[in-house]
Order: sequence, then C-alpha cells, then structure tokens
Amino acid sequence: MKKIISTFIILFISTNAVIAVEKFKFKYHIADNLAKEWVTEFNNIMNIVQEVLPINENTNSWVKRELNRMEPFNIYAWNRKKNPFKKFTMGKGSGVRSDSRGRWMQLDIKFSEKNHSYSVVVHEYFHVYQIALSEDKFYDRDSAKWLGEGGAKVLQEIYSRQYYGKDMLKKDIQKSERWSIKKVTKEPHLFEKYATSPTKKGFDSNYTGSAFMVLALVNELKKNNISEEEAFELVFREYWIQRSKQPYDSKYWRVAFKNTFGMSVEDFYKKLSKYKRKDLKKILPSKTLKIQDIFS
Repeated sequence: MKKIISTFIILFISTNAVIAVEKFKFKYHIADNLAKEWVTEFNNIMNIVQEVLPINENTNSWVKRELNRMEPFNIYAWNRKKNPFKKFTMGKGSGVRSDSRGRWMQLDIKFSEKNHSYSVVVHEYFHVYQIALSEDKFYDRDSAKWLGEGGAKVLQEIYSRQYYGKDMLKKDIQKSERWSIKKVTKEPHLFEKYATSPTKKGFDSNYTGSAFMVLALVNELKKNNISEEEAFELVFREYWIQRSKQPYDSKYWRVAFKNTFGMSVEDFYKKLSKYKRKDLKKILPSKTLKIQDIFS
C-alpha cells in the first residue's frame, strides 16, 4: 500500500510539473509595396522579441480572452505612400489601435528613416506586451502615459543600438527644439496623459520627454543599489505586472508605482525636479546593455 501511495504522489507531481504554454498568435498582413529587405528584417525582429518578451496564455486573463476569440492578433504593415488596408486599420501612423472589431497593430512605414522603420516594430510590439502584462490597463485612462510611451521609446533604442549599432535616444533628447526640460521637471503631471503632454514647435513630447522621465527613474533606482538590468526590468516588466493587480481607474497606477519602485509618484517627481538637460550623459543606458540582459 505504501508503495502504491508513493507511486501516486510521484505521478501527481510529474503531471502538475508540466504546464502547457500556448503562444500568443500573430497574423501578419504585409503590403506588396514594402521592400523585401524590410519584410525580412520584420520577421527577424518579431522572432527575437517574441523569444525575449514572450506573450503566452499564462500572462493573465486578457491574453486568455484574446486566445479564446480563436483569432490571431493582426499586424498590418504598409509603405506610407499607400495603405491597402484602410478597411482594417485606423488613421495614419504606426500604433496599437482598437475599435468594436478588436485590437490590432499597424505599421505605417516611412523608408527615409531606415533604422526607425525597423525599431518601430519593437516599439509597437512592446505596447502589446505592456497591455498583456497589465491586464489591458495600459492607456492613460488607467496608467501614466510617460511610463508607457517612455518605456517603449527607450526599449526600441536599446534594441536599435544592440542590433544596428545606432540609436536616436541621445540625439533626440539633446534637441532642445523638440521638448522642454522645464516642462518635464516642473510639470511632470502633464506627461501622465496624451492630451496634456506638451508640444514644442510641432513636435510631440510623448516620446522624448517621456523617455527622459523613464531614464531618470532608472537612475534613481540605481542609487538604491539596484543594477541597471534590474532597474529596467522593474520599469519594463514588473510595474505592468503590479498594475494588473490593481483595479481599473487612473488613480491606481500610483499604487502600482509605489509597490514596484518603493517610492511614491510624488517623491519621484520631487527628485525629477532637480534634473537638468546636462544630466543626460549620466542617465543614458550603458552601451553594452542588451535586451536579453533585462528580460533574462
């Protein structure tokens, strides 16, 4: 009898040790007007990001609901000169969009910006990743815009430097005509929503100003003896997991923020107020940093 019980326990443990993980499915709709070189690199990028930042059925119930729809997550990509998918997409520009039909990713590619035409794939995929981790509490109705857009901007540039040897992060942030350091440090609450994020000479601060805030946050975490890799992991991944545990409502992102970073939003904004544009060199990601180091 004792032997039978032992065998049962072993079988029970073995059975439960195997957890089926179904990958989040994407369906690519690639326009004929995109260069073959771009299409090849698009497929390469998608393979890399899905391996390093996987979305699967165990992420949370939002992902499970998507899987239960029995339809893949659509990605539409086209050359900016002509969009053959107007019936299925929304407006111009790249982004993650949604309406009564569901949610999809669209890539409006401008070939005069070669590296960006590649790294934008990383940026938009990361938004899907953020949505999946946060239980669809990503947009500024439920989370701070600067954490979402700033995080995606910084990650895409880390990827760009790693795989293409070039990124625009330093160049963009150094352009004073694109964003106001005063707005970021003195009125950071403006960057919590898309509608209130300042513009300067036609340039939207959704990306550059928000990226500066994310880099400053990582810098403050490093002051607490947290490694660079761990600090970025907290911003890119752990925050969104913590956000998923809080109710829907914009005020609860502050709870997730404190639970993740060990400081209140107000405390961080006070620290941010001391930053100057010249501090940029101190807070840029290390040149040797790889996305695999962050999501290991």
